[in-house]
Amino acid sequence: MRADTILLAGSFLISMLLIFASKPIPGSSEYTHKTIGDINKRFQRDLMSFSETAIEFNTTVELFISSEVSHTTLQNKYRGLRDSYKKVEFLIEYLDIEATNKMLNGAPLPKLEPKVADLTIITPRGLQVIDELIAENTIEATEELLHFSNKFKNDVQQISDFIRVRRITDRQFFEASRLAIIRTATLGVTGFDTPGTSQGIKDALTILKNLKDYIALYNKELENSNRIDLQKKIEKQFEKGIQQTHSEEFDDFDRVAFIKEVINPIYKSIKDIHLALDYETIDEVSKYPQAVNYNSENIFAKDFLNNFYYVSLSNDTLFNKIELLGKKLFYDSVLSQNNTMSCSSCHVPEKAFTDGLKTSLSNTGIALKRNSMTLNYSVFASGFFHDLRAKRLEDQFEHVVLSKDEFNSDYQKIIEKLQSSRTYKKMFETAFPGQKTSLKPNNVDYALAAYVMTLNPFDNPVDQYFQGKVNNLPENVQRGFNLFAGKAACATCHFIPTYSGIVPPLYIDSEAEVLGVPKEKNKPLVLDDDIGRLGNGMTQEIAPFFKNAFKTPTLRNISKTAPYMHNGVFETLEEVMDFYNLGGGAGQGIFLEHQTLSPNPLDLTENEIEDIIAFMNALTDITISKPPKEIPRDFDDSSLNKRELIGI
Repeated sequence: MRADTILLAGSFLISMLLIFASKPIPGSSEYTHKTIGDINKRFQRDLMSFSETAIEFNTTVELFISSEVSHTTLQNKYRGLRDSYKKVEFLIEYLDIEATNKMLNGAPLPKLEPKVADLTIITPRGLQVIDELIAENTIEATEELLHFSNKFKNDVQQISDFIRVRRITDRQFFEASRLAIIRTATLGVTGFDTPGTSQGIKDALTILKNLKDYIALYNKELENSNRIDLQKKIEKQFEKGIQQTHSEEFDDFDRVAFIKEVINPIYKSIKDIHLALDYETIDEVSKYPQAVNYNSENIFAKDFLNNFYYVSLSNDTLFNKIELLGKKLFYDSVLSQNNTMSCSSCHVPEKAFTDGLKTSLSNTGIALKRNSMTLNYSVFASGFFHDLRAKRLEDQFEHVVLSKDEFNSDYQKIIEKLQSSRTYKKMFETAFPGQKTSLKPNNVDYALAAYVMTLNPFDNPVDQYFQGKVNNLPENVQRGFNLFAGKAACATCHFIPTYSGIVPPLYIDSEAEVLGVPKEKNKPLVLDDDIGRLGNGMTQEIAPFFKNAFKTPTLRNISKTAPYMHNGVFETLEEVMDFYNLGGGAGQGIFLEHQTLSPNPLDLTENEIEDIIAFMNALTDITISKPPKEIPRDFDDSSLNKRELIGI
């Protein structure tokens, strides 16, 4: 059996097991005689149409190669393929996200198989690869196009055969619909899904029309529930979105208005309809937290993402006590070997928890290889540090403790010191009750993680505008957002709303990018010798395309986190924008086989760059976390009681 077939079968089996508990009994009257029966029938028809369109597209590619049809005909047939896919994408992606990413619509870059112990590289294929080849329109690209269109046709058939036996529940339909809205705002209109042809606005039009028709099937149920008002409201919202996307070109599209007037209202309305019809939600059927909080009503809301998904801590009454302990520890130099260095030595609140240095300093004052990353919003990730070597937020501290350049200590020494403070002992017992020994290494990690988890205000001017807390956003900031999420392609790596590499619509995987960051900014540019993710020490990540790859950080509070890049090579945002505008390292003479940033110039004008920077400056939070007023000073060793509180 082919390897990709085995992967697909395994992915499907996992998907079946995860949601088996909520699967209805086929043939039951409650299931077949309600709206969901019509939805399943429509999905099956759309799925069959998608399979047929994939075959037709492959045939058209063959005819194009033999010069029997024009490139215009090929483009039109491709548009038809995209339309047919976008009508079923939301349910296919929901039912089998792995197959979608690997075969149908993953980024056109090699990736690793995440669920195997050894190194397994997945080569890119699917619509995004086809999209780039359609746009390239060369002899070489056409030959590749035939290969990938044929593979796509076969993949569609396999996936359709697997999914055709599935039956969607009401809960799954509403969840999938909301994820489709997120995807449209974050991967669709930003150009991520169409890296070659930039057809994301046309895709959005298809998606909105399709979802409008699907949700209209619930009219009778809403009427029976005396909530037809919800249907009328969402119909108006869909119509506004259809109007906005009907004739807009990619570069001219007003993404600010689209998100505020269409995306957020529809996102809320789908949930309102879901709850009004009293169907179960994911939180009622799963004991595990989801990354996207289903109760949230706005993709820019503070509760849009669930920070407890990303850690091993529970959202219970003890959390505040754990967080309070973590806050004390964060600013306390007692954690380091010589009692002069704390977490706040390199993560200062007023600098968005960075240190403002080109690269951070060691415990002896020597410049290190990389600079400190902001801790604001850092919880929303599946990998930490510039090279993603830690996979959970609570795993980071161990790297700092054991580093000879940082705390240069070990947990046993830290525990021994903390045990000699009556205050700390009491705080650990209060935060972690019922444990035989509360003062232990993993609880130190959890406490620090709990504090970092709270550093997500979501209250900058852009947030407040999309949240409806303020009515106006400066015009240059609006222009900057539209460029950031459009022509400049920034949002294809710094995903909305975190503006980091945590990938929508599920927000469970963090990306790293190869940008060709130079060692110095003077030209000719010379590539920095830091190999990044390739050297993170994880044998299952020794892939050639990870060389010089670094985590995509959040751009929130970027006005406070200079200098920029992992090595602090750029002092200003103007320098950063100039680097990107010229195509990164590869666009300026550095040879990079796997640069993920396009080497082609963005052709941004000076005014456009100024607007993008105005937008990034507007990502500065209003709320700044304050350090504790005091730390415990009741250690048996009197010299410890004289240590300074770092970070104020």
